[in-house]
Amino acid sequence: MSDYAVFLAVTDRTAQRMPTFSLTSLTIPSGRLGEAEQRAASALAVLPPGVAWPDVEPAVRRQVVDRVREVPHVAVDHVEHDRPRAGAWVCLRACLADLATNSSLAAVAHRPHTVHLTGHPVPDPTAPLLVDAEAVHVDAEAHHPALARLTALLATAAPASVTGALPDDEDPYDAFDSYTLGGLAEAGSRSPDSPSPQ
Repeated sequence: MSDYAVFLAVTDRTAQRMPTFSLTSLTIPSGRLGEAEQRAASALAVLPPGVAWPDVEPAVRRQVVDRVREVPHVAVDHVEHDRPRAGAWVCLRACLADLATNSSLAAVAHRPHTVHLTGHPVPDPTAPLLVDAEAVHVDAEAHHPALARLTALLATAAPASVTGALPDDEDPYDAFDSYTLGGLAEAGSRSPDSPSPQ
């Protein structure tokens, strides 16, 4: 059995100039996956389906952030491809490699883990983070809809969180004990507060 479940939201922004792709991951201890799904569902119950974080009223944001704190987790990570544009797959692969080596996932990537994907498909199962997974599920919404939705919602909150535009009590990343957030790392320096897996 996997030690961790990694929910991964892949956002395709190739229609924009930069960033080309972004990845948002939510890592859950596998033994608490059922509890995490229930708590995520409770936290998101006040939101309409498909809403993006910028469209949520501030009072509701604060309520959701408070409830999300109760979701069992290891960490949350978000990386954007903020380098000069290359081919789409090159950009996506660079983001996956960065998550696997320069975020809290660096401590998880070589431990037994399962990846649950949502958003843009990843065309190559040999990509970093995926290649060492015990399983890769491309239909996260079908099995863990609340956790898939929470990960996708975090992706929509990332741009405002990166720029510091959100107060802490309205920033869903602030609900997590450990997170990394930003562009591709320079020499492995992007993850100052990565946790040690238990």
